Amino acid sequence: MQQNWKIITVLLVFIFVFKMGYSQSNIQFKFYFNHQIWQEDSIYFNSAKEALQINRFMFYTSQWKAINTQNDTIELSKEHYLVNIQDGQSLKLPFQIPVNIKKIIFNIGVDSIKNTTGIQTGVLDPAKGMFWTWRSGYIMAKLQGTSPQANTAGNRFSYEVGGFQLPYNAVRTIVLALTPKQATNQSLTIQTQLDKWFSGKHLIQISENPNCHNAGKLAMQLADNYATIFTISSN
Repeated sequence: MQQNWKIITVLLVFIFVFKMGYSQSNIQFKFYFNHQIWQEDSIYFNSAKEALQINRFMFYTSQWKAINTQNDTIELSKEHYLVNIQDGQSLKLPFQIPVNIKKIIFNIGVDSIKNTTGIQTGVLDPAKGMFWTWRSGYIMAKLQGTSPQANTAGNRFSYEVGGFQLPYNAVRTIVLALTPKQATNQSLTIQTQLDKWFSGKHLIQISENPNCHNAGKLAMQLADNYATIFTISSN
């Protein structure tokens, strides 16, 4: 009997320490355009003063890690997740967040191993609409909508950014620093500023480039841009 109580005590201590080290909330994404909450029916203007509406935005994310205040690297998840602006369930990632962390690190895109090891399942299933061909691989991020400046059928613009082989590797690593106050929060909201898709590092004009459907220079510019769209919410 005494031995059983010792085992129970050890388990209770373990559970207490675990709960002290992790919160129970998920990381979640929220979407904005020019610091306004994104709405599908709203018209926005990019840096080139082009009017546009966004009706689709999807991206893969993976390799989530955290750096704590002791500079330890903590692996959060090796899984790939498909974030879809129109799927509320996909906006919350199902892993726990350590407390007292100072950085969050993650990739946008699908790693080269998954691109070259045959048919994948789950969120990486080609049926998800985020795959080109076995040679060109996965679409890392996709943004689509309409704009009067798009000289295309239906004034549609469509950006599918991919490529996993040098010199056209569209995977980008995101490093987000947290303030001491944010590090103690029980949840983290990542603001996603869609306007920076067109101007984060390179100015992309819909009138000049309404489409991107293959790896290359334009895809690399768009990848550089989407690497800038994420920030930790101050709330």
